[in-house]
Amino acid sequence: MDYKTIFIVDPVKPERLQLARFIMQENFTIMGFVSLADCFKKSNPMASDLIIYVLRKGKTELKILNQVQDKSKKINYIFVTQPDGLEVNLEDIKARGFASVFKATNNEKVREITYGLLAPDGLMPRTETPHPVPLP
Repeated sequence: MDYKTIFIVDPVKPERLQLARFIMQENFTIMGFVSLADCFKKSNPMASDLIIYVLRKGKTELKILNQVQDKSKKINYIFVTQPDGLEVNLEDIKARGFASVFKATNNEKVREITYGLLAPDGLMPRTETPHPVPLP
């Protein structure tokens, strides 16, 4: 399994960090952003394999998806909805040209979808280093 890059877009920093810790694995590089536009700035040299976009009422909008370029529509997207937040219509987003979109309502579902997309054959076992002093 190669190293994969995940972008988490959430305007609430503590929630963004909690989600990053929840899905963190040895082979994933996770970067956090406040807005979706920040992911695609020219100053960001990394390309993403997956974008997790958390929808918050009054803080994020789906209109920004109209500005996403065609090459970025081939990336996997997970839209995380909140109970009191915006509702997302996946069929409408697919009609705009997005290839792979998913919807999740909690962190467990996000982790399940993420591992299914980025590590379909399972995660690599963690490398264990032996203890420097042999124990009797």
